Amino acid sequence: MIAAPDPAPMPTTSLPGRIPLWHTTLPLGLVLAAGLFAWWGVTDFGFLFDDEPAIRGNDPLLAGDWWNAAFGPRHQPLANRPLACLSLVLDLAVFGPGPFGPHLGNLLLHLANGMLLFLLVRGTLRAPNLAGRFDPAAAGRLGLAIACVWVVHPLATDSVAYATQRSTLLASGFLLLALGATLRAHGVRAPLRWRAVAVAAMALGMASKEDLVAGPLLVLLYERAFLLPDWRSLRVRAGFHAAMAATWLVLASCVALGPGNPTVGYATRLGTTAWQWLLTQAGVVAWYVRLALWPDALRGAYDQGVVDSLGPAVLPGAFVLALLGLTAWCWRRWPWWGWLGALFFLWLAPTSTVLPIVTEVVAERRAYLPMLAVIVPVLFGARALLSRLPPAAARGLGAVLACGAVVALGLAARRHAATYADETTFWQHAFDARDPQSRTMLAAQILSNQGSMLYRAGRGDEAAALFDLAMSCDHPTYVERTHWAVSLQARGRHAEAVAALEVAIAEAPDWAESHGTLGTCLMMEFEKAPQGPGDPRLLRAVGLLRRAVELAPRRVVYWNSLGGALQRQERFAEAEAAFRRATELPFERSEPFLAHASVLFRLGRPAEANRLLQDLLARRPRDVPLRLELVRRAVASGDRDGAMALLRDVLRIDPAHAQAAQALRELEAAARR
Repeated sequence: MIAAPDPAPMPTTSLPGRIPLWHTTLPLGLVLAAGLFAWWGVTDFGFLFDDEPAIRGNDPLLAGDWWNAAFGPRHQPLANRPLACLSLVLDLAVFGPGPFGPHLGNLLLHLANGMLLFLLVRGTLRAPNLAGRFDPAAAGRLGLAIACVWVVHPLATDSVAYATQRSTLLASGFLLLALGATLRAHGVRAPLRWRAVAVAAMALGMASKEDLVAGPLLVLLYERAFLLPDWRSLRVRAGFHAAMAATWLVLASCVALGPGNPTVGYATRLGTTAWQWLLTQAGVVAWYVRLALWPDALRGAYDQGVVDSLGPAVLPGAFVLALLGLTAWCWRRWPWWGWLGALFFLWLAPTSTVLPIVTEVVAERRAYLPMLAVIVPVLFGARALLSRLPPAAARGLGAVLACGAVVALGLAARRHAATYADETTFWQHAFDARDPQSRTMLAAQILSNQGSMLYRAGRGDEAAALFDLAMSCDHPTYVERTHWAVSLQARGRHAEAVAALEVAIAEAPDWAESHGTLGTCLMMEFEKAPQGPGDPRLLRAVGLLRRAVELAPRRVVYWNSLGGALQRQERFAEAEAAFRRATELPFERSEPFLAHASVLFRLGRPAEANRLLQDLLARRPRDVPLRLELVRRAVASGDRDGAMALLRDVLRIDPAHAQAAQALRELEAAARR
């Protein structure tokens, strides 16, 4: 995108002529191939991290209501980002509620961004202020190298492989499109059409993510750096840039319409100061530069804390200030290099200066576009070294080195992307890479989520140790308290579990899981020593579970638990309605269906119950526990032949099933008598 700082000839007023079609289609195909090489397989990944509240637990989004998904009363990671919500709604509508659609959409958007980048770089290298420095072939080769390296760079993993980061991909792509349209409008007879495209792209980007707040300023600086000879020339573009500035109204509207973000700002529960945040981000910005240069220590979740003293920030702060000074100096002498520095600092500025996100001090996705400020100088430096060779040798060796870099980075991207495959892999990687001494909020989250993965795998003791350690961190949230409470309940420490859940509910009264978990805990205690339908524990459990299904109406487990609680209160009609709702939602286990059938039998509706069970059996023909439950019901109703037929089916599925074999022998013996 940038030329070496040679003395510039006088700029012309228009762009060079058309480029042959195959000079465009072939490089675009190579960018596409490089991207597919690096990211092939991400469509098989699952949901993780913020995907739970943003997508899987976002009921308006799942229902196709993108407006309320973005501007509903409760904050979630896609709040205030209507275009990101709309694009995910379309993915889910076409491909279903699973993760395939969102991951495919992310992959396609990243590939499209890579192709846009190639077109932008190639055109920029032949822009008026760089006129004569690059012939079409050289501009194409450099554009192709930059786009291919960027599209496979492992630092893009967080944006590509993490479904919720649709917002980052959209905002970045719309900035590239706005810049490309601005470039295309220069020197043509009818520039209004392309300028309208640029303004529309910027407005759409503002509706995708707040990080694009510096977009209009970047477009203005781009025109000065590459297209116009001086600042006075911008006067004739006043209307265009006023329209660009007006897109800030879109961003302001999105922020105003949506819920407030409780994790952003200086008044959050973690309480940081502007000075502490600047000290912290000095090291973070330096870390982004380091990862762009040598991406060998990438992580999906960082447990880094806030820096509250000057000492640790001195060296990275000096480095960042030096980069700022270099950007300013370049802007005066070679504005094209200065613009690249402006892209780096202006894109990172909101989250690195005035909008602290203390819950996530480091996030690699923030460097998705800014890493170009590192990639481009490195590639131009390599080009300068190769220029000492004969032209043919330089081109050949350059092609070999570029291909080698793309392959190496692509392989590294594939390895790192694999850590995003599912929640277990993601949190295991974060746990292995964590600082064992860290006690930050994200350290608690890493420990707690790793504990949850172990708990689900049946490793309760290991999980309990991690839950306890998470609670020793500085700022455990209601999420960690709820995970801890589940572990306490499993360890028989019911009173402590209830106390932890009461605190979690007080901290986040609109979070369904704490209500549902407390309701389930009370149900479990009731089962140990039931005292009848009026038991206070049962009454409280019903109220909590009703609140849980109100907050998360698509969570099957809460509907199932609510049905169980109502059944124990002998409110069978209400229990049947709750179980029916549970069976209407996607779920991989048969418990809600069996419970629903049980209540239907109790209500004197055996035909409905048997039809439900037969439908379930048809959908789950190899479900041995389901068949054994049907055997029990058949025996209880006197249907000995039906029970024996079901047991023979079980033994066809699992010939070594001792319980089924014994039951079949007993029934056959009884039949002979």
